Amino acid sequence: MIKQIARMYMLESIRNPGMAIGNLLPGFMFMTISFFAKSVMTEESFEFLIKGQFLPISIIMLIFFFSFSSATIYLADMKANKTLQWVQRTGIKPHTYYIGMGIGVFTLLNLFLVLLFTGYSFIIDISLSSFLLVILMSNFVLLAMYPLSFILAGLFKNEKVATSMLVPIMMLFMFSIQMTSMFLTLAGKNPQDYFIFLIWNPMLYLYDSLQVSLNLMGETWLPQYQYCIILAVLSLVLAAIAKKIYTSK
Repeated sequence: MIKQIARMYMLESIRNPGMAIGNLLPGFMFMTISFFAKSVMTEESFEFLIKGQFLPISIIMLIFFFSFSSATIYLADMKANKTLQWVQRTGIKPHTYYIGMGIGVFTLLNLFLVLLFTGYSFIIDISLSSFLLVILMSNFVLLAMYPLSFILAGLFKNEKVATSMLVPIMMLFMFSIQMTSMFLTLAGKNPQDYFIFLIWNPMLYLYDSLQVSLNLMGETWLPQYQYCIILAVLSLVLAAIAKKIYTSK
């Protein structure tokens, strides 16, 4: 049953052109722009732009759309069409559907992360160790973000409401990290000194790991194994909340 649920989610994601384009276009758009920017910028400025902004934003947007946005819209649509209630009446356990759909989300995300890194490897040098570390942290962030899709799908009335509400939520998650780091850097301050105020955001741990993996910073704010522990605990807490919402609908 888990495999069937995973297959169903992946097929629906691929068959839906709007969802597929919405998932892929933002992340790959920056990679496309990078090919043109390379010819008009100095090598040092270009490398800093790609490693400091374009690549992190591309990865963060892919994670957000696969683990959070598309999954939430998919579940909200199922709820609006009474499909979710029908699935519950078949006796499928909440954890079965949660794991099955999660496998589909993880599979699609990792597939496109590999494609994204392959594209960027033609633009800048990315070591295998950096690639593997970023993939690892991306999956832990996905682990923490994924339960939010069940929580938010339970709050939103239908797919249209979910789509409109997810945009400001995405902006909050993304730019609370990107803009804070950029402005503090421009002010000559170390962004890591202020990370304590952003510990609620799972994207913080990925962004900080990316900066070190791409040799933009010397070390992470906290040891990376602690990032993995924090994200795993956050995932368990949110999964427990998601289970209550799923079973109550």
